Amino acid sequence: MSQETEKEAGAAPSPESEGEVRESTSTAAEPAAQEAEDSPTDVQDGDSDSPVEPVAVSADAAAPDKTEAPDADADAGAEVEKKAAEQKARQARVAPLYRAFRGKRSISGRVEKTIKGGYEVRIGRARAFCPHSQIDVHRVDDAESFVGTTQMFLITQLRRGGEDVVVSRRALIEADRREEAAAVRATLIEGSVMLGRVSGLAKFGAFVDLGAGVTGLVHITELSHGRINRVDQAVQVGEAVRVKILSLQDDNDRISLSIRQASEDPWAAVTEAFLPNGVYSGKVLRLADFGAFVELAPGVEALAPASEFPPAVGGWKEGLTSGSEHRWRVLRVDAERRRISLTPAGEGEPTTLPEIAAGVELKGKVQRIESFGVFVWLGPGKVGLMPNVLSGTPPGTDLGQRFPIASEVEVEVAEIDDRGRIRLARKGAQRPPRRSGDGGSSRRDRDRPRHRGPKAERPPAVQVSDSNEGFGSLLADKLKDALG
Repeated sequence: MSQETEKEAGAAPSPESEGEVRESTSTAAEPAAQEAEDSPTDVQDGDSDSPVEPVAVSADAAAPDKTEAPDADADAGAEVEKKAAEQKARQARVAPLYRAFRGKRSISGRVEKTIKGGYEVRIGRARAFCPHSQIDVHRVDDAESFVGTTQMFLITQLRRGGEDVVVSRRALIEADRREEAAAVRATLIEGSVMLGRVSGLAKFGAFVDLGAGVTGLVHITELSHGRINRVDQAVQVGEAVRVKILSLQDDNDRISLSIRQASEDPWAAVTEAFLPNGVYSGKVLRLADFGAFVELAPGVEALAPASEFPPAVGGWKEGLTSGSEHRWRVLRVDAERRRISLTPAGEGEPTTLPEIAAGVELKGKVQRIESFGVFVWLGPGKVGLMPNVLSGTPPGTDLGQRFPIASEVEVEVAEIDDRGRIRLARKGAQRPPRRSGDGGSSRRDRDRPRHRGPKAERPPAVQVSDSNEGFGSLLADKLKDALG
């Protein structure tokens, strides 16, 4: 064999033939990409049609000279065919991904397993990655709950020829909700009343879902007709509520709602529902130093002042706890100012209170002791003073021991002044006699300042002589006349 023949047999393919092979291989993907851009529909899992055309191989590489180098040429041809087959398989595998990615269309995928940071998703014969934050719009506590399920995804990233694929399920859900939210928001009208569901609570109010993720805020002052300290005292998460749309702000998508204005005002009929001197059941909401707040009906809150409670050894709060039910007597109703005054109504008490007038004998309870007398509780809003002189005890008696707090005492109304103050006397106690010269006048008349009559005329003053004589000469003349 000649030297030229040996060179031809042992030499590698020429650069021209290698260039033709690379060019034919690189151009094989162009029809598939063009078809991915032009295709109007998604490719489902398992598609085996590939838009890739057969790989064009140069004549020198495809048909080597069998007579000169059969073994080397056969190896080179097999390698080219293998690469072309791999390229064709890869294009068939990623072609559906490219069509979905460029068309921004959803594609079906099966969640295979959980991996670090997210999930491994199989889409046809390709693998993709879905981060934990993109599997749902809310936080998922049980990550394994999605494993083994088939979901629809949106391809958000496709690089390195289909080797780096990132998908998102959350993007699809949010896109659907945006369309629904736009439709729901278009139906909202200020002043209308609609149903919603409480989706969240905050210190300043409650968030209510009106549908399709459209959320409005109910401020804490608009939650109830009554006074509340915490939001959870009025509503709970998941509770269905009726709300009134107060305002719509299109520039920042804020919606202000009110539960209070969507319900009937309970104070509108309070004058008919709760009559003065009537006895009703009520629940203690909270206790303060000045009295107890009582709920007579949903949204109707009344106050039982501490001064209206009967005396008790343990104080007026004895037996009262938040949430306890008691019977109360209505003293006054002021619907305009939204105020109702109450007093405890004991078991077996008469429905009407006895009239308090001068000379009436009553039973009362000792409220407190002072140095000048004893204050006796006669009934709601009625407290009288029994002075020491009318207590029927000798001077110097320890009134605290004689009249213990909350003990019952029988008294008689001595008088009621023009300011409504009640003066009491112990029943059967001897009253001190009236002072002489009082003429039956009352204590108030005796305390008035007395006006004196006209002053008596004084005798004329002795005129002193205007002479220049001294006192001694005048005295001498008087003595002479007396002895004379």
